Amino acid sequence: MARSLYLCLVYGTFLCAGLVAPFALGLGYVWVDTFTPQHVAYSMLSEIPVSQVMGVATLVAYLAVDRKSPPRLNAITVLTLLMAAWVTFTTFNHPVAPEQALTKWDWAVKTILFSAFMPALFRSRVQIEAFLLVYIFSLMGELLPFAGRTLLTGGRYGTSFGLIAGNTGFVEGSHLTTVAMLIVPLLLMLRRYGVILPRTRFFSLMFLGLAFLCFPAAVGTYERTALVGMAIVLIGLWLRLRRRALVGALGAIFVALTLAYGISVNSPWTQRMMTVTTYNQDTSAFGRLMVWRWTLDFVKDHPLGGGFNAYVIDTIVIPGTTDSPDPLVQHGRAFHSVYFEMLGEHGWPGLALFLALYLASFLTLRSAARQARELPGMEWCRELALALQISLIVPFACGAFIGIAFQPENYYLFALSVMVRHQVDMVRRQTMLAAPAQRFDPQTGLFEAGVA
Repeated sequence: MARSLYLCLVYGTFLCAGLVAPFALGLGYVWVDTFTPQHVAYSMLSEIPVSQVMGVATLVAYLAVDRKSPPRLNAITVLTLLMAAWVTFTTFNHPVAPEQALTKWDWAVKTILFSAFMPALFRSRVQIEAFLLVYIFSLMGELLPFAGRTLLTGGRYGTSFGLIAGNTGFVEGSHLTTVAMLIVPLLLMLRRYGVILPRTRFFSLMFLGLAFLCFPAAVGTYERTALVGMAIVLIGLWLRLRRRALVGALGAIFVALTLAYGISVNSPWTQRMMTVTTYNQDTSAFGRLMVWRWTLDFVKDHPLGGGFNAYVIDTIVIPGTTDSPDPLVQHGRAFHSVYFEMLGEHGWPGLALFLALYLASFLTLRSAARQARELPGMEWCRELALALQISLIVPFACGAFIGIAFQPENYYLFALSVMVRHQVDMVRRQTMLAAPAQRFDPQTGLFEAGVA
C-alpha cells in the first residue's frame, strides 16, 4: 500500500508541476513510459490509464500556453511522421494477424508520435537535461537491482531481479543490456556539463557510480548482447570523448567483470558466451537464424509486410542434435531483431524508414557537434551530440539480436537529435544577429568590420 501511495504522489506531482510549466507534464509522460508505475504499484495507479491521462494533459497544456519557438521542420521529424503513417497503413491493410497487430499498434504509434512532438516540448538546455535525468533515473529502477545482485551473488540468465516480473520490456535481458549501455555516455556527459544538479563531488561520484553499475547490470543478464554493447560504448568513448583516463578505468572494470565471470571454462557465463561460436548447437541462437530465413521468404510474397506481430503465423523446425535427435517444432517464434521485425511487419518501406531515421539522426548529431565547436558557450551541446552518437550506435548494433524496433529508447534518441540541432541553430542565429555590421572592401575583396 505504501508503494502505491508513494507512486501516486509522484504521479500527482508531475500533474501539479505541469500547471506551472507544461514541459513537466512531458517529463511525467517519460517517467510513466519508462518506469511504468502502473505495473509496479499494487493498486490505484494500476486501475487508471496513467499514460493516456499524462499524454493528453501534456498535449492540451502545450497547445494552450506553451507554443513558443518550435524547431523548424526537419528530416527526422518528417521521417518519424511517415513511420507513424506507414505502420498505421500496414496495421489496417489486411494484416496477417489483425487482433495482435492492433494490440501492438495501439502503443507503438503513440511512442512514435510522442517522439515527434517532444522537440517542440523540450526546447532549452534545462528542459533537455531534465528529460535526460528523468529518463535515466526511471531506468535505474530496473538496472540497480540487476547490478546489485550481480555484484553480490552473480547474475543469472532468464531471471528478473527488477521491480517487474515477466519477460517483456526491460525485464527481457537483452533489452535491459541495451538501455544500460545506451545511458553510459549520457551519464558521463551529465557529470561534466549538467546544470540542474550542483557540480559537487557527491553528484560527480553519483554519475560515475551509476555509469559503473551499468556494466555489472549488463554482464549479470548473461546475454550475449552485453558483449556487443559494452564493446561499442568503450570504443566509442575512447574515440569521441576527451576523458580517456576515465574511459580506460571503465575498460578495466569491463575486463575485470568479464574475467570474474569467465575465469572458469565451465562457468555458466562462459558457456553462455561460447554459444556465439557454436550457434548451430544452441537452440535459441539457431532458432533466430531460422526465423530470419522465414522472414526473408515471407516478404517475397508480402513485400509491404504482414502488419504488427506477423511472426505469430510462422512455423520453425529446428533440426535435432546429438543430445536431442528429434527435431523441435516452434510456432509463433518472435523475430529477435529490429531489422527483421521491421521487414516482416512493415516490409521493405518500413525497414527503409527505420534505417533512414538512424542515418538522419547520426548525420544531424555529427553536423551539430561540428558547428557547436565554433559557437561560444556551446561546449555542452557538442559533448551531448558526441555522447548521443555513441548512444545511437548501441541499439543500432544490439538491435540486430533483439526485437525492440518500437521501444521508446530508439525514438527518444531520434527526438534528442532534433533537440540538439535546434539548440545549435538558435545560438547560430543569435550569434549572427549580434555580430557587428560589416562592409565590403573592394580593394581587398573581403568583408571588414564597420559601422552600420
